[in-house]
Amino acid sequence: MGNYPWYEVVNICDLKDMLRKSVDRFGTQNAFLNRRADGEYEGLTYAEFGHRVMALGAALFARGFAPGSTMGIYSEGRWEWGLTYLAVAGGNGINVPIDKELKEQDIRHILGETGTTFLVTSARFLDVVRELQGRLPHLKTVISMDLPEHEERALSLSLLLQEGDRLLQDNETAYPSVKVDAERPVSIIYTSGTMAIAKGVVLSQRNITANMMDMCRAAYIDDQDIFLSVLPLHHTYECTCGLLTPLYRGCTISYCDNLRRLADQMREVRATMMLGVPLLFESIHRKIQEGIEQKGRGKFRLGMGIANVSQKWLKLNLRKKIFATLHQRFGGRLRLLISGGAAIDPEVIRFFRQIGIHCMQGYGLTESSPIIAVNRNEWYKDEAAGYPLPSVEVKIVDGEICACGPNVMLGYYKNPEATAEVIRDGWLHTGDLGFVDEDGFVHIRGRKKAVIVLANGKNVYPEEVEFHLNKSPYILESLVWEGPEAVDGKVEEVQAMIVPNMERFDAYSQEKQLSLSDDLVEQVLREEVRRECRPLPHYKRVRKFTIRWEEFDKTTTRKIKRYLYTQKVRKT
Repeated sequence: MGNYPWYEVVNICDLKDMLRKSVDRFGTQNAFLNRRADGEYEGLTYAEFGHRVMALGAALFARGFAPGSTMGIYSEGRWEWGLTYLAVAGGNGINVPIDKELKEQDIRHILGETGTTFLVTSARFLDVVRELQGRLPHLKTVISMDLPEHEERALSLSLLLQEGDRLLQDNETAYPSVKVDAERPVSIIYTSGTMAIAKGVVLSQRNITANMMDMCRAAYIDDQDIFLSVLPLHHTYECTCGLLTPLYRGCTISYCDNLRRLADQMREVRATMMLGVPLLFESIHRKIQEGIEQKGRGKFRLGMGIANVSQKWLKLNLRKKIFATLHQRFGGRLRLLISGGAAIDPEVIRFFRQIGIHCMQGYGLTESSPIIAVNRNEWYKDEAAGYPLPSVEVKIVDGEICACGPNVMLGYYKNPEATAEVIRDGWLHTGDLGFVDEDGFVHIRGRKKAVIVLANGKNVYPEEVEFHLNKSPYILESLVWEGPEAVDGKVEEVQAMIVPNMERFDAYSQEKQLSLSDDLVEQVLREEVRRECRPLPHYKRVRKFTIRWEEFDKTTTRKIKRYLYTQKVRKT
């Protein structure tokens, strides 16, 4: 690691301890900045938030919630999500975060398998929950974030907070006196994997707090940061890194209520940092590039030249001043973007850094709470997934990335066979193929289950080929696979399913004064596929493709559900 040390952190033993220490250190500062219906923002301080967590915990205990009880959380991103999660954690309960994109039958399965007895939801999903409650007799208590008063089939969260406040004033000690066991489960997260059916990942408070401390040793954030949350909180990436870690470090969190308003909200709250997936950052990058093209690249190139010379020879970083107009579009304070969930184009990372916004990517999975490795502020490789966290060991076994550390899950819920498959002798077998370079950085090649073995014995990693194809402005997204003709594993060449970028084709047809047709799309795509595959070895190049006119179904982290399409096509 050279001379670049890990940052110092405050030691925490569980999430109740974390919140108590944050309230003591940052009490008068805003933990959340919430957008009201009138468009104005109001703050919620750490002291007030901490009190509400204790009040909700006291009210829940008074209504029968006990250590080991399960609490479903089913809502969009908002401060009440974190309130519920931490109240449950403080009472040794188990959170069951629900993906708001799931179908009713999948939600019913999750709540049924986990025996969930309590559930918190928002007005947006209350009707769905009421339907579910009628089919799940064990779901006894539904709590609404938005109801002003209790109803027959739902309790009001605001009234529960009032009840809990009275209990605390009367020195009710059942909840406040609970001693947290950091080794017990605190959440069961059902993964929406790209290669298989979802499984319930069981994480403990020790798993999560260890990962939080490691993250803060590796990436610097503090109480001056304003974090704009855009990803779904049911996903461990956003829950650990975008909710719990910012609260641990004294940041202020604000929730983006609509991605179409992302730039507006960045300006309104003056955000300093944001987590995202590659698709989000690549979209922002593309829009900036379009703006640069419209104004002409001359001025931008001049600014970049001055910035590079100033940094190299004068040791001055003038990028924020030189590109002040761009920074103002994001509120003027944006300093850090962290990408995860999939590999991001290194050119996108470099571009953001060149204009004065540090962008870095990390690597992990739900089973590791979630981070295994991350690039750092001053120790990074843009082509790498990251450098292992200080308490995480990484090794390569038969080409597969394996990790060991306090962040590795307890196991899959009620699935010891699946657990034994991925955790062997304490090592988590990630299912990702890759390598560790001479400096210790982890590099990803692709998913083990997705690798294509050609008849000549060569391995093709679909993600690598897709990365090249997706560089074309005419290709919205692609999926590379062995094709429907493969028999007994004998694959002669790789194929692709391609979704064309019809906005780009519209502009192309107008520019060339051509009629937009299926034949034109296929002709252009054929040339694009040939051009983008040129840097690849011959055996990795796509020789045949089919056009798909609708986008692929994706997980909530915007990864294509690969198994849906490869299996579906083979059967037809």
